Amino acid sequence: MGENDVVFLMAHELAQLCDLKIVDPGIYDGSGPGNWYREDGRVNPKNPVKWLDHERVLSIVHEHRADFVIVNSGGLSLDPETIRLLRKEQVTCIGISLSDPDVFPYHGRIYAHLYDLYYTNSAFSLENQYGKSGTGSHDVHIHHLPFAASPRLHRPLPEVEKKFDLVIVGHARPDRIKIVEALERRFSVGLFGKGWGSGILPVHGEDHVRAINSGRMYLSFSQTGAGYTNVKVGIFEAAACRTLLISQVFPEMEQYFRYGLELAGYLRASELPQIISWYREKEHLRAWMAQNSYQRCLAEHTWQSRWQRVLDDIVHSRN
Repeated sequence: MGENDVVFLMAHELAQLCDLKIVDPGIYDGSGPGNWYREDGRVNPKNPVKWLDHERVLSIVHEHRADFVIVNSGGLSLDPETIRLLRKEQVTCIGISLSDPDVFPYHGRIYAHLYDLYYTNSAFSLENQYGKSGTGSHDVHIHHLPFAASPRLHRPLPEVEKKFDLVIVGHARPDRIKIVEALERRFSVGLFGKGWGSGILPVHGEDHVRAINSGRMYLSFSQTGAGYTNVKVGIFEAAACRTLLISQVFPEMEQYFRYGLELAGYLRASELPQIISWYREKEHLRAWMAQNSYQRCLAEHTWQSRWQRVLDDIVHSRN
């Protein structure tokens, strides 16, 4: 889904650490059905499981003499028989979900237990969905894989004018629209994504990076489409662009950035105008906090550092 797509960036960052063959099964361009996978919508017809073709997978694994196979997001999964044969050949099978907890009921719950290693983006899912009695997945080898940034793409662009008080990168939803309408009455807000109105479009690649850099502050909405609170990938990408972060206050965020030191927090949306107004007048404070989150992101929250943990897990699982 463009050069700033999470799966795209993850694959290319992993390619810096190992000899990697990247396969695009054509989910988004319509070339997949009848080609790389078959759709199974028995649980959720709108978001079917996409079982990867058994023979195609085995062929490419054998061609490249793979030590492991990673199936990353999109409702994709190796077929149970494929995993059985790969395990027999000592090929480690890894699955990743990047849309938990929303998609767990009709994706992870169905196939996560099949894998040697399975990763979820959601700390909530790790503790409350996978491995719980009654979920159908109590024997999952589950690990947490938080979102991160790719500093080779997301980076500070000093030449880009800070023409917005606040930047929001993401699709419009009714709860977000209500908040943004209130903010636009007092501040210049840069909106990038679907559903915000005429002339406002999603941004990809360098345009995505320039969009983040065009704001003095970056607002991350923490609610998922299903109403869960989650740490979103945009918070790391904005940190990598050295932009002041603003996020709802919730405990999980403190694992990555500290409120008051590395990002600004709010408890209720009604507090946002006061917070934005305060930081708009405090240029040195904005720069200090943005630098703090930037340095921490580079030190701890890059995709290469996340992948190194996965590679270590693979080695341990094979010993």
